[in-house]
Amino acid sequence: MGEPVTMTNEQLHALIEAVRLSATSAAGNAAAAGGADAQGAKVKGSFAACTHNFGGTRDHDVVEEFITNILIYKELESISDENALKGISLLFYGLASTWWQGVRKEATTWNDAIGLIREHFSPTKPAYQVYMEFFQKKQEDHDPIDTFVVHKRALLAQLPSDRHDEETELDLLYGLLNIKYRKHIARQSVQSFKDLLEQGRIIEHNNQEDEDLAAASKNTRGSKRTNRCTYCSFRGHTFDNCRKRQKDRQEENQED
Repeated sequence: MGEPVTMTNEQLHALIEAVRLSATSAAGNAAAAGGADAQGAKVKGSFAACTHNFGGTRDHDVVEEFITNILIYKELESISDENALKGISLLFYGLASTWWQGVRKEATTWNDAIGLIREHFSPTKPAYQVYMEFFQKKQEDHDPIDTFVVHKRALLAQLPSDRHDEETELDLLYGLLNIKYRKHIARQSVQSFKDLLEQGRIIEHNNQEDEDLAAASKNTRGSKRTNRCTYCSFRGHTFDNCRKRQKDRQEENQED
């Protein structure tokens, strides 16, 4: 056996401190390496787990919803433009997948890809066509005001930017409202679409309440009319309180 090593207290403390510093440095390096790996993994995000997809429907609303969803997903997952461009084919199926195979060489940047989707599946409509669609259909009696306003505003959004202010858009839409709303909502009483929707919902609530009361009243009257005595066949009373039956029974008892 070798001779035992003898250390002074100062040497022992120095050795302990050296071991502590070495361990701290190793832990710091490991954490830095882990952080770099995590950052690298984050940078290398992709659309592999994205559930939003597109099949080639030529519908402005569908296209814009798809684009909005993938832009948000890309931002949340910190996907680089380069990786997003490489992986966008994962989001296409059917006609869109076939289309992408033919045009992908034209998309050298991520913005190019988004622009191509809009250009092919949702090209900008000329203003006159937007106006034709806007005025083509008035609000039917069964159309909720929320749904009607949403669809009309979506059409107006396809016009060139700043074409109309909100007041002008309200003027355009007001004449298309169903008469049951225009009877109770004066054009001057609404300054915004929020005002219009709030007043329209009140009218719908009141109309629904009136319909429910009318239906209940009708059912009540109908149930009274259906009460028919099984003894005399007249309506308005039952067998138990039929006066003719009671009279006939009294006469029978007197005869007995």
